[in-house]
Amino acid sequence: MNKKIIAMSAMMVAAVSGIAQVDSTATKLDQVLISADSKFELTRKDSGKPVIKITRSDIEAQSAASLADLLNQYAGIEMNGARSNAGQNLGYFVRGGSTRQVAFLIDGAQVSDASNINNEFDIRLVDLNQIEEIEILKGAASTLYGANASTAVINIKLRKSPETGVRVTVASFIGTNKSVEQANNGPDEFTNSVQLQGTAKNGLTYGVGFNHQATNGGLSAAEAADGASPNDSDDFNRVNLLGRIGYDNRKNFKLSSYLSFDEYTAEFDDFTLVDANNETYSRQVRWGTNVNWKYSDKGELVYTDVSTHTRRDTRSSFPSLYNADGYSLDLYNKYTFDLGESTSLKTILGFNFRTDRYEDFSIPFGSSSFEQNADKDDVNAQIYDPYLNVVYISDFGLNVNAGTRYNKHSNYDGQLVYNLNPSYRFDLGKSSFKVYGSYSTAYITPSLFQLYAAGFGNDELEPEENATLEAGLSWTKGNSTITVSAFQRDENNLVQFVTIDPVNFISQYQNVDEELTAKGIEVTGQTTLFDKLMLTANYSFTERNDQALLRRIPKHKVNASARIEAIARGFVTLRYQYNDDRGDSFFNSNTFTNEAVVLSSYHSLDLDLTYGLKNVPVTFFAGINNVTDTDFQEIFGYQTRGRTYRVGVRYQF
Repeated sequence: MNKKIIAMSAMMVAAVSGIAQVDSTATKLDQVLISADSKFELTRKDSGKPVIKITRSDIEAQSAASLADLLNQYAGIEMNGARSNAGQNLGYFVRGGSTRQVAFLIDGAQVSDASNINNEFDIRLVDLNQIEEIEILKGAASTLYGANASTAVINIKLRKSPETGVRVTVASFIGTNKSVEQANNGPDEFTNSVQLQGTAKNGLTYGVGFNHQATNGGLSAAEAADGASPNDSDDFNRVNLLGRIGYDNRKNFKLSSYLSFDEYTAEFDDFTLVDANNETYSRQVRWGTNVNWKYSDKGELVYTDVSTHTRRDTRSSFPSLYNADGYSLDLYNKYTFDLGESTSLKTILGFNFRTDRYEDFSIPFGSSSFEQNADKDDVNAQIYDPYLNVVYISDFGLNVNAGTRYNKHSNYDGQLVYNLNPSYRFDLGKSSFKVYGSYSTAYITPSLFQLYAAGFGNDELEPEENATLEAGLSWTKGNSTITVSAFQRDENNLVQFVTIDPVNFISQYQNVDEELTAKGIEVTGQTTLFDKLMLTANYSFTERNDQALLRRIPKHKVNASARIEAIARGFVTLRYQYNDDRGDSFFNSNTFTNEAVVLSSYHSLDLDLTYGLKNVPVTFFAGINNVTDTDFQEIFGYQTRGRTYRVGVRYQF
């Protein structure tokens, strides 16, 4: 099977590279602007890493069920739980890493949730209709983005105001929500969105947005035992409110501030895979600000911050309540030194500050009232990080991105991290080639939960350290590109949840003494044929020396898509995914032990149809998820969506 998958991936990439001609008017891929790897807007040809950029057009071209479903289509990324129940807990696994090794940003400021085990940001709170674009930088990036930026940085940029006037977007979708065993008996999922953005003549910018998603009936979280009646549905209900206001003098100053309110209620079953009437309520309020001041034609001062306030209430046989506060600030100066007609040195000098705290309450066994386990005055941490980064761009193809950061955590001694990323670009005929390499280090401090959680925390934990070596080659011709990347990440002091007394069921977070290694290969390709057919494909190979840490992560994964303009303004998109066998484990309530299992490999196929009216800004959508009605599991014992249908309309004026 593995040989077949590798061969299939090679054929897909060969198909991408085997074009004879492309439309000369198409946008060249190496001219796309990206900023994640330097905080400067650079063309892709001047960047030393394969940054993924997802635009608003990419989002609207398909009927992705969620942000996790969208991200799950890209090389090296496994958003575990994306195809399961809408309220399913998610795992963010990038390049064989763990959830805590991924940093999320909103409009450039890092967001998190200190009440979560890994301090991770919960992307179930985010609606796709709020997003303008996403940039994904894979590999260690602690130099620019600090702690947790070990395997990936995912920067979510909120909807922008138009250059002039007002833009209003109204969208509504309905669909089914069921497993393979269930029938499509009617609409179970409803999504509605209203977005308004505008720019006044005096430079005032503004925007408001409302989104609502609900699944009522259909898919359960846990799968019923063989031969048993289906479990009751586990519903999901989310509301998003977003408002922003700003000012742009269209010369050298921009200010923007947003306030968002996101909440959801997700029903779930017991961890023993028994049907139950449990639910989680999660609410997060975020207030963020961005300021850009170009004080000269070469220099710019940038300020971003975000304040988060989270409440998470678990209503089950083991009720709990968490309140968490977080604040992140990033202030940096950008300055470009011109060293020649096409040679420059771009510099970043910055300072980052983060603080997190949380409190939690639970009802002890035999009691009926909440008792406090942790107090915000005791459970908190601060991080102070000065950093420096430079990008050298030459006129002969050599570019070098290098930087360093001093991480000072309130609980630990300071730690220096650094990055070195040279690349060389050259042309052969109409083709452009780029070879690159990088060596980056990262530093991950334990979360507050891992340090202080009642019964499990360990305040003697040491920070994780890791280093990533990466090399790659890319080929670009017009609007066609192929990139091959190989990486190896060495990890020290990895924090794991360890059972220290199986008889009395005592477990604790501890550092793993041995050095662990993750390595892999990623291949991506994209082309457009005859200005009508867009083809994309990617293949990921991921391996670790400790197979237990590959839990729920496929060793081989393939994504491919074909999008064609079948008729004027009418598009058909097919998306394919293959996931290899994956290891998992579950708690056996009969033996009171964790047992290892293997989740079978699976193929999935999705179909999206869009049609835009000629003289009216209305677009109709239809989608079929899991066309072949394939039965599979992402998490042992939990259901995934079978063949489901979705239709909708978007009106923009």
